Amino acid sequence: MKISVCCITKNEEIHIERLIQNINDIAEEIIVVDSFSTDNTIKILEKYNFKIFKRKFDNFSNQKNYCLSKVSDSSQWVLFIDADELLTQELKNKNLTIENKTYDAYEIKRKFYWKNKWVKRGYYPTWFLRIGKKQFLQFDDNEINEHMICSSNNIGRLSENFIDYNLKTTKQWFQKHLIYAKMESNRFYYKKETQRKRIIWNKLPLIIRPFLLLFYRLILKMSILDGLYVIQYHFYHDFIYRMIIDIMILKKKIFKK
Repeated sequence: MKISVCCITKNEEIHIERLIQNINDIAEEIIVVDSFSTDNTIKILEKYNFKIFKRKFDNFSNQKNYCLSKVSDSSQWVLFIDADELLTQELKNKNLTIENKTYDAYEIKRKFYWKNKWVKRGYYPTWFLRIGKKQFLQFDDNEINEHMICSSNNIGRLSENFIDYNLKTTKQWFQKHLIYAKMESNRFYYKKETQRKRIIWNKLPLIIRPFLLLFYRLILKMSILDGLYVIQYHFYHDFIYRMIIDIMILKKKIFKK
């Protein structure tokens, strides 16, 4: 079964060729919405017969809904994928059969890698809604950590995985997450949460909760057994990144911004 593949990009030259080679054989069309990349992302994309659009980035949800709006009317199934992700061959084979099933959308398990190491115990399995029938799909209104919604709520799960494997440097990772931290602090300060995990997280004391999360990942989920690179990732993401968010939130509370 051929499907429409949607992706949003900004300065993804290190990933985009890898992604194209991974999805080209299953895609009826590939739609890319780029946030005015300043590297060679567009130059690489223009070598192929893709639908390429440029849109100034405001938030992830709006960007992805815009991308969804550009899917051809004739397309029934849509797959959303990030530039630093890949489909396993097993998952691509499964895509050929989902049209015969009764669900309108499917969640897929993510295998997340850091420095060539699978971050297993702390994250896996985590399910993401990524494939569905176009007429039922949209993204929620979250500025960051947006989720795809299937309006029919007729959702199945595929046993196969997709791969999240970013090739950028640690410095680039921190630069990106400083931007994300600002968006996350805005979400905490201005948005009323409806997701159960978010509600619980927001009730935990600021500054203390990054310590709790790191303990949960490394000790309770036993990620400490996955090796030094995995420990490093959790320290960066679950402690430093979350601490930066909490400091930004505190500044907003103090200065009422």
